[in-house]
Amino acid sequence: MTPMDPLNPTTAILEMVLLLALAALIGWLLGRWLFSGRVRSLRTAIARKKQELAEFRQGNTAAGIIAGSGASVMIPETSATFVPADPLQPALSHSDTPAMIDADEPVVVGEPPIGAPASPVSPITRPDVPGETSEMIVLDRIEARADELNFDRIGRAAPTDADDLKDIVGVGPFLERKLHRLGIYTFRQVASFTKEDARQINEIIEFFPGRIEGDKWVEQAKQLHDHKYGSSL
Repeated sequence: MTPMDPLNPTTAILEMVLLLALAALIGWLLGRWLFSGRVRSLRTAIARKKQELAEFRQGNTAAGIIAGSGASVMIPETSATFVPADPLQPALSHSDTPAMIDADEPVVVGEPPIGAPASPVSPITRPDVPGETSEMIVLDRIEARADELNFDRIGRAAPTDADDLKDIVGVGPFLERKLHRLGIYTFRQVASFTKEDARQINEIIEFFPGRIEGDKWVEQAKQLHDHKYGSSL
């Protein structure tokens, strides 16, 4: 078999075609890998939004049941305004003939007696918002199970020591409030989760199964703690 001459135009063209095909294959594989990663992240975000929507709807249903058992609102009846047949006369109530007032007769204005107690003013109450009511129901349900966790292993923290847990990818404002109700406030506590802790907390906060491990909360919390406090756990 005659070896290929690199100076031969046919050989040079063949080498260029092979290089272009190899570059196209590498580009396709790289694009496929990037596209797959983007699809996975989008699916994760969609699943998280569906979970939050399901929690919100569940809370709204509970709030609707509570609101449905309340007393009905009474609407006071108002007397109908009398409209005279003559369009030139003003609309008066019950009578189209106003009473005459004597200009010389003094008008007596009633005053409350001195020392009489003033009528109490009813306080202004803020109506319950369905979204807030449903959220409080969920948070109270989670807080009631806080004693199921092993805080001797996880560690204890006060609200004044709280880190911004929303810096962990996968933790939103509502999830942060759920963790706070359990007594979890710091990166150090999250970084101390074992697999059993992650499974148990995942179930208590009513999150998707396996999401704490899937989103790598423990690894993220360790990195965030090291970056914030300058010391490794």
